[in-house]
Amino acid sequence: MARVLSDPLKVGRVIGDVLDPFIPTIKMSVFYNKKEIFNGYELFPSTVTTRPRIEIGGDMRSLFTLIMIDPDVPGPSDPYLREHLHWMVTDIPGSTDATFGKELTSYEIPMPIIGIHRYVFVLFKQNRKNKGVVSVTPPSASTSSRDHFNTRDFSAENDLGLPVAAVYFNARKETAPKRR
Repeated sequence: MARVLSDPLKVGRVIGDVLDPFIPTIKMSVFYNKKEIFNGYELFPSTVTTRPRIEIGGDMRSLFTLIMIDPDVPGPSDPYLREHLHWMVTDIPGSTDATFGKELTSYEIPMPIIGIHRYVFVLFKQNRKNKGVVSVTPPSASTSSRDHFNTRDFSAENDLGLPVAAVYFNARKETAPKRR
């Protein structure tokens, strides 16, 4: 009997809740503390307190926009603040990493309160430099302005099309150690 392999982005409902179906065309690697993250990994919030290293394939003539969102705010059973923007970087040259781009929204540490949250990194290929800032005002650093971000609308408003790569991990609130 043939085994059918499922796309982890579909299994994790990233495709559907956040993204339309797409075919990955660029390699994107996400590293926290030198450990590469793959779709569906579960991480503790204490291990993702610093901005990850994001390596992007492609060629240096191409520019990319990276966003990181949490589609499960405040909790997965009622994500009425969907999506929460955690990070945005534009103008990243291909074959480099996110530090070569322009950070529009600073990295916000994942801090799930209720249930298991998905944290999704989405990469778009830009049609031209500064495309990510042409029609979108970058959200301010306040938490409330980061809520209700919409990846599909952002892509449409900035003529980015479908993503070229995506990776997600899961996290839940850490329990405090028990005291004696």
